[in-house]
Amino acid sequence: MLRRRAVKASIALPILLTSCRRKLAENSFVVESARDSVSRFGIFEIALRAEHPVENPFIDVAVDAEFTAPDGARIAVPGFYYGGGRWMIRYRPYAPGRWEYSWKVRADPGSASQGGGHVNCAGGDDAKGRVRQNPSNPMRWVFENGDPYFPIGIQEGVAAGTRSLAIDGEGPEGPRRDVSIEEYFKIYSDAGFNLFRFSQRNSSYALFDDLDHYDEAASIFTDGLLEVVRRNRMRVIFGFFGYYDEWAAGSTRWAREARRIGRTLWGDHEAINQPNDLATFEKEKRFVRYSIARWGVYADFWELLNERSASDQWTSAMAAYVHSTDPDKKPVSTSWEKPGLPEIDIVAPHWYESEGEFDSDLRVRQVAGKWKRARKPVIVGEQGNSGMNWDPGSALRMRIRAWTALFEELALVFWNTSWSKAGMNGGRWEPGSSNIYLGPEERGFIRALSDFTGRLDRDVRIAKISVEGGSAARAYALKSARLTAAYLHHYGDHHTLLEGAKVILASPEIPGAVAEWIDPATGVVIGRHPMPQGTATLDVPGFKVDIALLIM
Repeated sequence: MLRRRAVKASIALPILLTSCRRKLAENSFVVESARDSVSRFGIFEIALRAEHPVENPFIDVAVDAEFTAPDGARIAVPGFYYGGGRWMIRYRPYAPGRWEYSWKVRADPGSASQGGGHVNCAGGDDAKGRVRQNPSNPMRWVFENGDPYFPIGIQEGVAAGTRSLAIDGEGPEGPRRDVSIEEYFKIYSDAGFNLFRFSQRNSSYALFDDLDHYDEAASIFTDGLLEVVRRNRMRVIFGFFGYYDEWAAGSTRWAREARRIGRTLWGDHEAINQPNDLATFEKEKRFVRYSIARWGVYADFWELLNERSASDQWTSAMAAYVHSTDPDKKPVSTSWEKPGLPEIDIVAPHWYESEGEFDSDLRVRQVAGKWKRARKPVIVGEQGNSGMNWDPGSALRMRIRAWTALFEELALVFWNTSWSKAGMNGGRWEPGSSNIYLGPEERGFIRALSDFTGRLDRDVRIAKISVEGGSAARAYALKSARLTAAYLHHYGDHHTLLEGAKVILASPEIPGAVAEWIDPATGVVIGRHPMPQGTATLDVPGFKVDIALLIM
């Protein structure tokens, strides 16, 4: 009896598989929607539907498109399964004029559906365009329209489906404010933050259960989240894998340790340190392709991993795959950072410290000297305190770090924990990474800095500056042909007025330049006077903590 049942099953299984293959082979895809026009840098979408259901629509169907720009350039654009029986192609046309496109869907090696059309791209700029490495200064960024971009970033732990976040909490039990996702990003954007780091499986939700099963609901939520981010004038770092297999939503430290032990005993579920595991590597590439296809229109920077050690072979191969697949060729980073690999474009260290406020500018200068040795742009992927997310000196440290980072060519992404000033470690001080509280005071400091950077141009470079008569002041300077900027920190005493200091620096090569002295805490101009051309010595107004200078 048992043997007969087994025979029946063995006969039925090929029949079932043949039937599935025939349905896939006969499946055809049709255009559900596609707009006729789109603004320059706006998102153009093509939605496709299949005649028959597909068993695993995320991986059983391959969608590819090719866009032909008005100048004849051809751009390969991957497509993806959106959800609800719909596949999509997304792209941001970068040039005005008529764009032709064709698409092809393969649901089986022996069959394909295809089609095409055109979309008119309006001539007016709807945005600044993609972020690019500054061609005249590899340590800085510019937008596609030529405007400079000085990133000041945040990251926030978000759960899939979240509709609100708590901010400005004074203690574990309140008071605090619950704001919608839209209002949250508006508040921080209005404060001058212009970059958001999204890193799945990193104090955040997961986008896949495993490399064969993607999370449809979480993916749709991510669409909406990143749409809100971009609508509020923030750019995006998108992390593909986060902690990857070391992390799962809600897992404890012991669960993660057990997972590590399990991988040691029974093998990895990831290929990052298994170069010969080509099958897993191909699945990882497939998820990367899906992410590029789905979220590439929202992202400006890619990140492979978060705080994971990976082999150079895997890192180089995966970064090269990202470059070859991404239509926009956006820069790629990884954590832990690997600046020596040519395929990695960004140095992305993490930095948590609660140094004394008198040393905050010096620490920025010290870490910048180390991280910039590769002559690649530096985006500190996570920045915050150690011990606790807030202490009495936290806001001032952040202000001094952020201003000095601008002058030292670093970009900082602050990991925000603002639901409570005691929001980490149960309100107890403990060694280790502890994020940072970005409340009203901190946001005011970033607003003043953002207003200052909004007056700089794309050509500013680190310049020489010296201080006389102010032995307890350190100074930093930037210069272009149009302007000179400086920042001074009174590192000896934050309560006594520093008077009698002079700075020696080169002024811009323009007639009629005016020097403005600015309070970094408020952005208020505290002094203004004409500036002679050439090298000049300037009297510094008395200040207690720090002061900024802009000559233009």
